[in-house]
Amino acid sequence: MTTAAPSARSAYVLTILTGSFLLFLVQPLMGRIVLPVLGGSPNVWNIAMLFYQGVLLAGYLYAHGLQRLPVRRQLVIHLALFAIAALFLPIGMAAWYPPAGATDPALWLIGLLAASIGPVFFVVSAQAPLMQAWFARTGDPDAGNPYFLYAASNLGSFGALIAYPLLVEPLAGLPAQRWGWSAGLVVLAGLVLACGLLARGVSTAQPSVAAPYPTSWRERLRWAGLAAVASGLLLSTTTHLTTDLMAMPLLWVVPLAIYLLSFVIGFSDAGPRVTALAVRMSPWLLLLVGGPLFLAGKGPGVSVALALAGLILLLVITLALHGTLALERPPAAGLTSFYLWLSVGGAVGGLFCALLAPMLFSWPWEHPLLLLLAAALLPLPGPGWLRRWGVLLLLGLLMAGLGGADRLRAVLAGQHTRSFFGVYSVRDTGGLRFLRHGTTLHGVQSLSPRLAREPMTYYVPGSGVGLAMKAAPRLFGPAARIGVVGLGAGTLACYAQGPQRWSLYEIDPAVVAIARRDFTYLKNCTPTARMVVGDARLTLQAEAPASLDLLAVDAFSSDSIPLHMMTREAMAVYGRVLAPDGLLLIHISNRFLDLEPVVAALAGAGGWQARMLHYESLEPPQAGVVRARSLWVALSRDPARLASLTAAGGGWRPLRADPGLPVWSDDFASLLPVLRWRRD
Repeated sequence: MTTAAPSARSAYVLTILTGSFLLFLVQPLMGRIVLPVLGGSPNVWNIAMLFYQGVLLAGYLYAHGLQRLPVRRQLVIHLALFAIAALFLPIGMAAWYPPAGATDPALWLIGLLAASIGPVFFVVSAQAPLMQAWFARTGDPDAGNPYFLYAASNLGSFGALIAYPLLVEPLAGLPAQRWGWSAGLVVLAGLVLACGLLARGVSTAQPSVAAPYPTSWRERLRWAGLAAVASGLLLSTTTHLTTDLMAMPLLWVVPLAIYLLSFVIGFSDAGPRVTALAVRMSPWLLLLVGGPLFLAGKGPGVSVALALAGLILLLVITLALHGTLALERPPAAGLTSFYLWLSVGGAVGGLFCALLAPMLFSWPWEHPLLLLLAAALLPLPGPGWLRRWGVLLLLGLLMAGLGGADRLRAVLAGQHTRSFFGVYSVRDTGGLRFLRHGTTLHGVQSLSPRLAREPMTYYVPGSGVGLAMKAAPRLFGPAARIGVVGLGAGTLACYAQGPQRWSLYEIDPAVVAIARRDFTYLKNCTPTARMVVGDARLTLQAEAPASLDLLAVDAFSSDSIPLHMMTREAMAVYGRVLAPDGLLLIHISNRFLDLEPVVAALAGAGGWQARMLHYESLEPPQAGVVRARSLWVALSRDPARLASLTAAGGGWRPLRADPGLPVWSDDFASLLPVLRWRRD
């Protein structure tokens, strides 16, 4: 048998690294393009992951089917697919695809991704198993065990996830990212051609058709089951972090990076030793972390600690699952079949978490269920089934006792509502009713009829928006036209006065239902307000020019902010819908992001005058009233109008600017420079 030259092995490693890097670079890139259009919902990421896993399955199935053909014919077919994929370059949202509207956002997103990058993602997704199968036909000494290339594949994927938020997004705008990725696809096609020629040149002694490797259905289902639980835990951990702990968008890639790292380690030379350690640690971590992870009523410090513990748990469990798969992998002849069933499991886990669980559960119950499944599948230590089921029973009791029972009571009481945009909870405590979206407070109302119309939290009369709303009749006359983006509990509605005309813009129909069902602000204060459901940037763009006098944009207090609502183009939409002397209020209270210099840069670039009011309650506590610190920015293109508002007092001041911060646009916006941990 001819021995492959070192350059041949290097070519395969480089091709797999390049392909996997591109494969996982396009995921956050398309997320950056698409995610803001759907309100920054964490479920956008999960639905996108489901699409990627589904296309990955199709790519693996295609690579598996090609193995019945000689390498020469495989190469011709694969390069033809590259040529078809090139028709979809540069990557981006398909211009002809209809905008998000009344259709189901999950189905809309899957269709958009299919129309925009479906062929591109398909051809790139097939390259890892295909290159390994070709390498197995060479004369390399490791041709019989090409799984080391799988570790290289996941290393390339891991590198892309790290590179995007730290290097690509901060340094390049979307046009450069799109064209740079497209150029990478051309390079990948050249590398695939080189590998195909190398495989064809040295595999003459190999059979032209790969001999099928016999596998039982039990083996296939076990491979799929282990992969499904690991894939499901990836998405359920992401959902759990963003729903119950913190929804900082940069954290979305951390679980995926951990998931890929477990593949890298599990399929490396050290994999068997590390896997054995992870399997031994799993039951104890499941008991020590799996139960407390669902503690109810935890404070911010405990939440952060549990978030870190949850990520450690994900690493250990996925390493145990993927390491077990690595130990059970078949010889090289069964390589593509093995990867095919892994991708089947990945797609099943993604389907369960992204589509089925939100329909079945009003709270993310899929996470504890998948932890229990992991405990059932892993080869836990102990004398047989008794120890295994004992661990499962104890883990289930811990989950129920440390939060599960409380969650169940809340669900039965109808206190949770789950939609594509997140999980909402409505709870009564101390004579007050609270609305939360994940961990973010979106409204409070007193249950006392005497205080039922009193605006609270970020919207109290002394806040920036409170002062502006009270001044509206003086500034614009009694029939002022008021618009509010972001409904919440409907608190701002109780600033309505006389013949004012109000328009309320909300992206999530579930929030509209909650505000009308569980709170009385809308009913008591603006029962005739016009409700516009949909993405506010699109719905505002459809309004007549100069149709509003005052517009309050309350979309940035959540941890997952809609970037497309705070760009140069968005400010142009606000300016268009406002009268020339209109007033724009933007709420920038945020736990993780310092948005003040962002608004300052946008104001300077768009010709807006701006002032900010940092409200801290100095008033004596009042029973039944909740006041919250808030940051509101008032902007107007008419300096006299802004001066008239701020001259009445309240503590308005100029915005703090950052000369080094670029103006955000639809093509360039990076959260990294405005993270509060970088500034505090």
